[in-house]
Amino acid sequence: MEQIINIRECPQWLERAADYFSSRWNIDRQLYHDSISESLTTTKTLPRWYLMLRKTASGEDNIIGGFGLIDNDFMVRTDLCPWLCALYIEPDERGKQLGEKLLTHSRHEATSLGFNKVYLNTDHVGYYEKYGWRYIGDFAHQSGDDARVYEADAIIGELEEMSAFFNARADIYDSHMIDDLGLDEFYEIIANCFDKPIKRLLDLGCGTGLEFERLFKKHPNMDVTGIDLSAEMLKKIEEKYPYKKLRLICGSYFDVDFDGLYDYALSTYSLHHFSEDRKLELYKRTYTALEAGGSFVYGDYTASTHELQQELIVTNEKKRKDLGITDDEFFHFDIPFTAETEIRLMKEAGFTSIEVVHEWESSTIIIARK
Repeated sequence: MEQIINIRECPQWLERAADYFSSRWNIDRQLYHDSISESLTTTKTLPRWYLMLRKTASGEDNIIGGFGLIDNDFMVRTDLCPWLCALYIEPDERGKQLGEKLLTHSRHEATSLGFNKVYLNTDHVGYYEKYGWRYIGDFAHQSGDDARVYEADAIIGELEEMSAFFNARADIYDSHMIDDLGLDEFYEIIANCFDKPIKRLLDLGCGTGLEFERLFKKHPNMDVTGIDLSAEMLKKIEEKYPYKKLRLICGSYFDVDFDGLYDYALSTYSLHHFSEDRKLELYKRTYTALEAGGSFVYGDYTASTHELQQELIVTNEKKRKDLGITDDEFFHFDIPFTAETEIRLMKEAGFTSIEVVHEWESSTIIIARK
């Protein structure tokens, strides 16, 4: 499990942090050492420096990434502040959403420091947009060249409201899942789980309908009921499939009436935000909504161990308690369960034939039959 530390609170990391950022960005070590040293003692809000750590098998903390928040990143626009700088994730750790975690952490920290926005300059196009950052123009850099500048709103609190989180990412969700996370194989295997013609499909958390592309090719006449909290994502489905049989409902699948019997139910990368009680309730309703012989196809993030599962549950509960968030409010925080836990809940819901179709390091596809 990764942790993000503020070096101001962990001064023993000063020298290693200066070495790390200097070696990764090929910039004079003294510049980093001076700024990080200042962050340890300054009475001002900036600078601040952060490291992402993960324990090795021997129990030692290993640096796998980091960033800084500074008052100016060599930009002429001195009216903009703070600037995120030196964002880095180790190459063999990329593709695991760790960069997104650092970006989100920077926005939380900006809030705690009293800022409403965060800025950065970059030559990348298409990366930061995926995580809610907005390109605001090319501005002069002290090098004499112009630099692309992005801004993001600071995040108040530790969690983002669920529908707002996904509405903000609707435009880039498909490219994030396919290009960044490389989930083509996942969706291909999902499509192959449907071993007979689909008459009526219930999709729980349908998002932008990534799973429909292959399904409509094999089952062009299927009737789909899709439920999702994000209105912007449902609009993407309507744009993609204007002539298909779609009943799209913007709401919570815990509350929506499923309305009749289905031969298949499906959920991909949606259920990893909810507690055991919530999931069991939903699995029971899904079982009831399926006709005899119907199947529930589940594909989602899964925890590698019960210890990790429990750690995430406790962290989520603490965050919600600290922020005064009630059980019926939906906020974005990942709490994937182990495949064993998911299978147990499906059995408790009534499913009798349950098969693990495919497992990756952090995702699993399961078919549960009625």
